[in-house]
Amino acid sequence: MSNVVITISRQYGAAGREIATKVAEKLGVHLYDRQLVHIAAAQLQIDELSEEELLKLEREVPPLGLSFTPFFSFGMRGEKPLNQQIFEAEAGVIARLARNESCVILGRCADFVLHNERNVLSVFIHASDKFRADRGVHAYLGKTLEDLKREDEKRALYYKHFTAQEFGDPENYDLVVRSDKGTTDEIAESIVAYAKAFIK
Repeated sequence: MSNVVITISRQYGAAGREIATKVAEKLGVHLYDRQLVHIAAAQLQIDELSEEELLKLEREVPPLGLSFTPFFSFGMRGEKPLNQQIFEAEAGVIARLARNESCVILGRCADFVLHNERNVLSVFIHASDKFRADRGVHAYLGKTLEDLKREDEKRALYYKHFTAQEFGDPENYDLVVRSDKGTTDEIAESIVAYAKAFIK
């Protein structure tokens, strides 16, 4: 199989991170997630912010909320909000990764950034409310289903802002998978098999 990139987007609480980790392990490739925001920040020469602040900045939809501005007195560089610059820098990193290596990319609107690339399989992982509610209790330190859905709302707003598309819409992905229909290992194996069958 030639160079292959798998992008994975997911509902919060649908075991997407665990599945992405197993997909990367089965393919013997790197999984890229939070490190992308650090690479983008380094390119923009931002070293004043902690990881938590960077991730919050990344998730905010411009214009930044007033509650966030104290973190960030330098707020704008040129005409663009810094979170717009971070998104664009991340997109550039994602595009370079896709050209140069096989990998798995979790989130970061990577499905949209790479939608014209032939060697990319875009996957969306979702699950039933019951499955997610159970994981909220056991895997997310007691989060309720409402908590998980609020996180999804934030992801959807961010995705809509930067892509003008609907988060989770099957039209935006090559493969939509329900993670409650098997173990994480079985789901990961099915994604790898699909990628090997359809990316030549």
